[in-house]
Amino acid sequence: MEIVDKKDKGFIEVWLTNEEQAEYDRSELTRLLLSKAGSRKCRVVYFLSGSEELYPNIENLLLMNLK
Repeated sequence: MEIVDKKDKGFIEVWLTNEEQAEYDRSELTRLLLSKAGSRKCRVVYFLSGSEELYPNIENLLLMNLK
């Protein structure tokens, strides 16, 4: 898990692998992160790993964009 503090911009990034997605309760993690954010309004943004292979999907996306 990687947590990037961007409270000055109004959000906190959380990057999770597939294993971490199964391990952590995102609602509880969100509550904990927001409790530490202080009084400033802030959002928690999750970036989640997918279940498919990266390179074939990127190749297909690039080919589709070239059409």
